[in-house]
Amino acid sequence: MSRIPKLSRAVALIGVCAPASAQQYPTRPITLVVPLPPGGTNDIMARIIGERMTKSLGQQVVVENRAAGGSGTVATRQVARSTPDGYTIVLSYTSTFATGPSMYKNAGYDPRKDFAPIGLIAVSPSLVLANKDVPVKTIPELIAHIKKMGEPFQYGSPGTGTFNHLAAELFARTAKVKLMAIPYKGSNGLNTDLIAGHVKIGFNPIPVSRGAIEATFERWP
Repeated sequence: MSRIPKLSRAVALIGVCAPASAQQYPTRPITLVVPLPPGGTNDIMARIIGERMTKSLGQQVVVENRAAGGSGTVATRQVARSTPDGYTIVLSYTSTFATGPSMYKNAGYDPRKDFAPIGLIAVSPSLVLANKDVPVKTIPELIAHIKKMGEPFQYGSPGTGTFNHLAAELFARTAKVKLMAIPYKGSNGLNTDLIAGHVKIGFNPIPVSRGAIEATFERWP
C-alpha cells in the first residue's frame, strides 16, 4: 500500500491521509472506523481487511464501531474532523459518500475535499429477503402477495439512504407497488428481525444475510 503524498483527513472506501512527518509510516496502531453498529456487512468487511492490513503494515489495525446515526454520516463527519495524520481511517460506503451528502442539507464534510481514497475493497449486492412464514418463493409471487395484502406494504432496510433502501424504492417503482420503509440502524438488526418475523420482507446485503440463508437451506444455491 503506497502512502498518499498530500493531505486530506481520513478516508473513503477506505481512505486515509498522509502522515505529516517524513518518518516511516505507520509507527503506531491505526484506528479503522466503521460508522455503523457491529455485526453488519461493513463491520464484517472491516474486520477482514483490518486483519490483513495488520499483517501487511506490521502495526495493529483496530476496528472501532461508531453507530452515531445518519446512516453513517455522523461518524464519517467525526473522522473528517480528526487529525490528518493517517492514523484514523474510515470504511466508507454508498450512504456516507454518495447518498448521504446529497440527502442532508449539511453532512458536515465534503467527500472529495476532506478525504483521500485508498481503494475499493468489496462490492456487496442487495438481496430481497422474506421471513420463512411469508408464502412466497419468487419475485412475481412476492409482488402478487404485496398487492393482495394491501398497500403500502412495510419492509425493512439497513437505514435511510443506504443502497438497500434505494434498491427497495427501485423495486417498488418497477413492480408498481407501494412500500413503506422501516429503517434500521444497520443490517444486523434488520437481519435479526427478519428471522424473528418482526418484519416480513427486507432488503439487505449478502454477507450479513448468508448465515441465515444457509441455515434454512442445506447449501448455498
